[in-house]
Amino acid sequence: VVMGGASASRFDQATGKWTGEVTDANNGGFIGIRSTPFVEYDMSNCQGIQLQITPNKKESLRLKVVIRDSTDFNGVGWTTSVDMVAGKGSTVKIPFDKQVPTRFAQIVSGQKFAKDQVRGMQLVFSKFEYDGALNPKFQLG
Repeated sequence: VVMGGASASRFDQATGKWTGEVTDANNGGFIGIRSTPFVEYDMSNCQGIQLQITPNKKESLRLKVVIRDSTDFNGVGWTTSVDMVAGKGSTVKIPFDKQVPTRFAQIVSGQKFAKDQVRGMQLVFSKFEYDGALNPKFQLG
């Protein structure tokens, strides 16, 4: 997914593998993948989610896991940054009460996560952390 930049990513449906190249050309600096917003999960009885992620990079990296409770494509995303060890599979736990409400990597105040209407999920590899701060584990490529 690209928003004006020159970065690109791909998802292989057969293997579940997400790959991409990140560049900062044209003010870029991230790649992302998200599910379609046409699902509705009631997670009101859950405290969070758990994912299994295995990066194939040679360096450790930091990803953002974003959960969406709206079908608004550019709406608030409930974001958690997770550090991944190079080449090592990790079980990533995302507690709902630790998520940060963001929109375009900016923290949005006054929001409440509607865990009874989860609409989708997203993974993002970005040079930005939150509110203009840079991701300390970001590298182009």
